[in-house]
Amino acid sequence: MTTVRFGTDGIRGIAGETLTVELAAALGVALMQQHPAGLVLIGRDTRPSGPALASALAGAIEAHGGTVIDVGIIPTPGLASLVAGEPRAACGVVVTASHNPVEYNGLKVLARDGRKIPDAQERALEAAMEGALAVGVQVVAPSASHAAEAEEYRGRYARALAALAQTVSAAGLRVVVDAAHGAASPFAVAALAATGATVLPFAMGDGVINDGVGATDPAALGEQVRAHGADLGIALDGDADRCVVVDAGGRTIDGDVLIALIALDRKGRGVAGSDRAVATVLTNSGVERHLAAHGITLERTPVGDRHIAERLAAGQGGFGGEKSGHLLFTELSPTGDGLLSAITVLGLVARAGIPVGEMADAVPLDPQLQRTVPVPPGEGERLLAEPELQTAIREAEAALAQTGGRVLVRLSGTEPLLRVMGEGPDHAAVSTAVGRLLEVAASLVRGR
Repeated sequence: MTTVRFGTDGIRGIAGETLTVELAAALGVALMQQHPAGLVLIGRDTRPSGPALASALAGAIEAHGGTVIDVGIIPTPGLASLVAGEPRAACGVVVTASHNPVEYNGLKVLARDGRKIPDAQERALEAAMEGALAVGVQVVAPSASHAAEAEEYRGRYARALAALAQTVSAAGLRVVVDAAHGAASPFAVAALAATGATVLPFAMGDGVINDGVGATDPAALGEQVRAHGADLGIALDGDADRCVVVDAGGRTIDGDVLIALIALDRKGRGVAGSDRAVATVLTNSGVERHLAAHGITLERTPVGDRHIAERLAAGQGGFGGEKSGHLLFTELSPTGDGLLSAITVLGLVARAGIPVGEMADAVPLDPQLQRTVPVPPGEGERLLAEPELQTAIREAEAALAQTGGRVLVRLSGTEPLLRVMGEGPDHAAVSTAVGRLLEVAASLVRGR
């Protein structure tokens, strides 16, 4: 029987291999078991595999009594806001692998409120999908096109972006925006230009999604910023839920620094809930100390923006973010939105009146290393449980604790990788500890 697994951000795999049209159809069957006769909004990024997966998903939903509106290419947070704002919608699905390379794709399920579904619902969907695959699912095309409705829905999202942008006065700023050839390509320039900034487009859909561009590879954006003499650059990822910033010199600003700058700006403006911010266990300890010195408590969650959203909701709102560039503003959107984040950053820089690089330099960070080890698919849990690796982890923890440092070893929720993070005031000690963990993990992988 096929084993279906939701990771930290939906189901992901290599399109046509571990993520098939049959799997997409099985999700459609499972969703109709949870939401009989429900309306499902579907969106996707720009991957070539997206249309076939979206069609299989939509066809299965219709075949089992549901209704579908395929919105087409739209950022994940755009579809999330549409689901939350559409009273008829039961849920939404985005066909995307976010920041992953083009050969990957994914199925990201959004709840009625636009947020990612909870673990219990994921487990129920997994079981229902496995049941459907065991008896066989038929892949059929949806019955009709909804082109006019899709255009109207995309227009709703574009108007919401413009409405926020018009509350920001960023005239005089020059910004390069990198859409990663992804889902933000139809929306990014107009959204940021509505702030009054001069917007220079880059990677706007005429190339391969996430290939040498975007939030996970901002070096090319840095070159564009320098070449155009821009004040800053904004990099989005493939489904536009991340926002990464580069300064006028092309230097990437650490995502943790961005969290600190936004939290301090909100505190200075007296935004409700600005005495707290939420981040994950990966966020640099220097940020936590810096915010505490300004009267802001940093609360930590497990890795994944879903956990941040849950903590924010439990605490009656506020701001939170991940080092990777996921930023969440509960008063603006049910999920992290790279374009809303970019608009917020432009407002912050315009209000400060000083270069964003200079602002970033004022935030102290502890030396931190993050490295990965490729793991054979399906072997991650066993590798992490290996006694030799567990012993090495304990030794690294003890060594770094002597200087106030820490180590974190975990499996990626989106790729077959073991992730190792070390942090502390002594860079040499951090490097040694991380190097040893990588050596042990790689040796165990080779020995399998």
